[in-house]
Amino acid sequence: MSRLTKATYVYWLLVMVNFISVMFDVSLYLLITSYISKKNLSLYLLQQLQVMPGNFRLLFWVVFVLFGCLVTVIYLRRTSTNKKTNKLLWLELLLIVLIFWLTKATYGGLVFLAFADIFFSTDDFHTISNKFYWLIFIIVASVCLLVSNSNFLATLISLPSLEIYISFLPSHVATLLSLMRLFLFIISIVIFTLALFTYVVYITNEKRNIEEELRMADHANVELQHYISVAEENAELRERKRISREIHDTLGHALTGISAGIDAVLVLIDMDKDSAKEQLRNLSEVVRQGIVDVRKSLNKMRPGALEKLSLYDSIVDMISRYDNIPTLTIDLDFQWQGVDLEKTTENVVFRIIEESITNSIRHGHAEKIWIRMTKDDKYYYIEIHDNGKGSPTIKPGFGLTQMQERLAIIGGTVTYQGDHGFTTKIKFIIKN
Repeated sequence: MSRLTKATYVYWLLVMVNFISVMFDVSLYLLITSYISKKNLSLYLLQQLQVMPGNFRLLFWVVFVLFGCLVTVIYLRRTSTNKKTNKLLWLELLLIVLIFWLTKATYGGLVFLAFADIFFSTDDFHTISNKFYWLIFIIVASVCLLVSNSNFLATLISLPSLEIYISFLPSHVATLLSLMRLFLFIISIVIFTLALFTYVVYITNEKRNIEEELRMADHANVELQHYISVAEENAELRERKRISREIHDTLGHALTGISAGIDAVLVLIDMDKDSAKEQLRNLSEVVRQGIVDVRKSLNKMRPGALEKLSLYDSIVDMISRYDNIPTLTIDLDFQWQGVDLEKTTENVVFRIIEESITNSIRHGHAEKIWIRMTKDDKYYYIEIHDNGKGSPTIKPGFGLTQMQERLAIIGGTVTYQGDHGFTTKIKFIIKN
């Protein structure tokens, strides 16, 4: 059995004890009034009371029904998940005050029931200091508990005291009833304390379990980061192997053929010039075909978006993929209208922007990313800035290294700045 289940059972035991205590006090009014009437002691009772007694039979059934309503309201508050629980809280407070008043303020133990209900039914208890109604409830409940002593309350208002009624009974019976009332009150305090202690232990264990789960999550995150690093290294290795095969299948065969052809020309040039010219024409064709094959290989590495869209539209399309992240905003300032870049340059620019956005989200946890693409008469400029956590000391990893290598292909340079978020500044020369 879990500690929360135990605390729930103890709580409902507290409900039962409070019900017994309240109905016990009301029953005493009813039974002792009947006893006084039979003994013809009504005149003596009226002389000691400051107010006229009411109809205790009606009081018994009214309190019985109200307590049933109180239990129902408590149950609804404990099981409800909507905002109506605030209204139920006020209704619960009203019922407590009403029962407290109707029972002539003889029993204050039901205040413990209200306090216990707060602890067991409030999930966001850490925020109750910000809620005014919780403060009002605690103040009123504390006042009810304070004035539950009828002697103290008698100094403020006139109420028929249960102690006066009990004093008309034989001394041994009066003593026994007083002890029973005190016992019930002490039992309610003990049960309330036990329920509260059990719940606090449950909360403490839950907090410990959450902390353990967080530690496990951190460990799993470290393992995941290690896996990502290994996966990136494997991806880099596979990419290198693929490029090696492409070079071997295209440039390797072409250069081998060209080398053999040149050797043949060197032999034929002095013996048969016509044959040497024919061989040179064949070599020229091999070179052209090699260029075509190299371009095909490069196009295979070209981002899919650039196959059908312009550079601007491809970047916009890439940014749109992050629209499902509500906390992220990417602002693009594209000032390269009318620019005609080579396919290789477009590939590099696209991949760099893609890598920068990924780094801003994954490592910087940024919520805002600015991309500014400008140019002057000599250079193209790209500046990518985010409002993430940044990095005072920048150690280029796989992604930043790949970015530098790609830029080297088109003769570009890159600088990084890690304070106030992360900023990547890129420039490369405009080729006529």
